[in-house]
This record gives sequence, C-alpha cells and structure tokens, in this order.
Amino acid sequence: MQYRMLWLATCGLVVGACAPALQEVKEVRPVQPTQPVQEAPAIKMMDDSPRISEDFVVLAAREGDTAESLAGKYLGGTDRAWMISEFRDGAPIRPGDVVVIPLRPRRLGGIEGEGHQVVPILIYHDIESVSRSRFAITAELFEKQLQYLKENGYVGITPDRLLRFLRYEEPLPKKAVMITIDDGYKSAKTIAAPLLQKYGYPAIFFIYTDFIGGGRNALTWNEVRELKAMGFDVQAHSKTHNNLAVPPANEGPAERTARLDAEIVAMKQLMEQRIGAPVMYYAYPYGGYDPEVVAKVKSAGYEIGFGAQKGSNPFFMHRYRLKRYSIFMEKDLTKFVEMLRTFEKD
Repeated sequence: MQYRMLWLATCGLVVGACAPALQEVKEVRPVQPTQPVQEAPAIKMMDDSPRISEDFVVLAAREGDTAESLAGKYLGGTDRAWMISEFRDGAPIRPGDVVVIPLRPRRLGGIEGEGHQVVPILIYHDIESVSRSRFAITAELFEKQLQYLKENGYVGITPDRLLRFLRYEEPLPKKAVMITIDDGYKSAKTIAAPLLQKYGYPAIFFIYTDFIGGGRNALTWNEVRELKAMGFDVQAHSKTHNNLAVPPANEGPAERTARLDAEIVAMKQLMEQRIGAPVMYYAYPYGGYDPEVVAKVKSAGYEIGFGAQKGSNPFFMHRYRLKRYSIFMEKDLTKFVEMLRTFEKD
C-alpha cells in the first residue's frame, strides 16, 4: 500500500510538471518562410555521360538526338526507334530530356493483360493511273492509304522481323503492319516503290517467275534486281501462278510431286540465281495450299508461307499458313481502315 501511494504521487508530480510544457506546445505557430517556396526542378543528369546497365541506357538528350539516331547507336538499327518512342509514350525528344532506352525485348508476342497483338498483312497487285479492274487500285488511292498509315502511327515491318515475332524472339511495334505486292507487275517499280520510299515503308514483292520479262506490263529481271537494290524484299510466288491446292485432272502422285518441285523448289533456285540473294518466303498463288504443299514449302527451306485468308496474325499463328487482307479498288478508306486491326482481346 505504501509503495502504491508513492507511485501515484510520483505520477501526479510528472503530469503537473509536463502540463505547462504541453500548453506551450499548443501555442507554437508555424514559422513563415522568408522566401517563396519554389517548385522542385525537373530531373536532370549530373553530366552528359550515359548510364548503361544490362537492361537500360539512361542519357541526357543532346541537340539533334532523335529516337532514330539513338536506336542506331544503342539498339543496332534505326528500325528499332519504336522501342524508344513506345517507352516514352510517344513523347518527342528535346535537348536536355532524360531518355531511357530499353536494351532487352519487352512484350514478346505483344501480350498484354487484356489480350494480345495481331499483325495485319496487306496484299496489293497492280497499281495504275486509272483502275481497269478490281485488283488494280489507282496510284492516288495507294498514296492515300500510305499517308493514312503514316499519319496514324503504323510501322511497316520486314519479313525477317515478322519471323522473329512468330518465333517469340523479338517484339514488334504495337501498330505493326506488313505490305506485300504480288505477281510482278511493272507498276511495282514505276509507281509502288517510289511511293513506298516517300512514306518510308518496306514491302515484299512476291513474283512468279514465268511472268518476269513476259510483256510490257511485267517486270524484267533487271527491274527485279533494282527493287532488291532499293532495299525491298523480293520473294517467291510460284513458277506459273496456278493454284497449288487444285491439281489438274488425272494428275497422279508422281506428276504432282514433279509439279510441286517445279513450282516451289526449282523456282526458288532460279530466283536466287537471278537476284543473287536468298529467297526465304513464299506466297501461295490464290492463297491455295494443302498439307502436302505446306510440307513441300517447309522442306524447300522457306521460313514463312503466306496465304490469302482474311485476318490478322498473332505470334502463335502457324507460320506456313499466315493470313493476309486483299486490297481492292474502293471509293474511300473505310474498308482499308477496318483491316488494320492490331490487337485482339482475350
């Protein structure tokens, strides 16, 4: 009891002693700053030296730096500028900006939380000043389509990049699109190629070898080589342009084997000899194929087989049965825009 009374008395003394101090704390007023508060400065690099890790390069942009120039320096090619632009959500690069360059692939397969990327592949045929058939669009419409792609952020891709995407090795720009031009018409060189260069788009020219040098409306082998020298892909579209999935009447197994060898294997060897470069991609005439045709294309050493069924292509698409959209002569861009689907919700 005596200890308890002593403890209570001690507590009373402590509380009494603290009371003035507590009251004093309540009466303290905030100190007014003598100068106005300034906003925090933007993030800046301490010097101009890039910081490099296994995953990123971080640098301060200098005058003249662009996504293309930085991609050429750090990512191995200007065609990977989209990796920098997408990482910045499309923001332009200005001198002094802190730029983060991802060094490792992101979004393999274009997989997002709500779905996955798909790649539209467009098929053109002849391009003329005045359209004479549904398959031949005008130069004016072709340019309008290229202009639409450019103004809306679509990035043209090569077949090599598409192959790496299909193998789950490398991502593609979110709005990737591929342009293919079939058969080997003269307009490929005189109309299509200059417009493609004007807007900065790659393309694959699929030719069938019996057509080359076959008249005033067909490319010559010299013009085919010129397209290749301009940086365009020139690839295989059979020998005769017959539908490989529709055999002639009374064709036996031996005749079919010989026909497919001529249309797929021998024409590959001829093309490689004539253009002096590997031929790795095959477009089926009329989009026609069956298991035997696909097996022959694969065994001949082609890496991709392009069909003609409508649709865009995810990374898990069978790479010898790719889909493509055929572009026909239209009055406006309505149907064209509908084909440019680059994302599919799961």
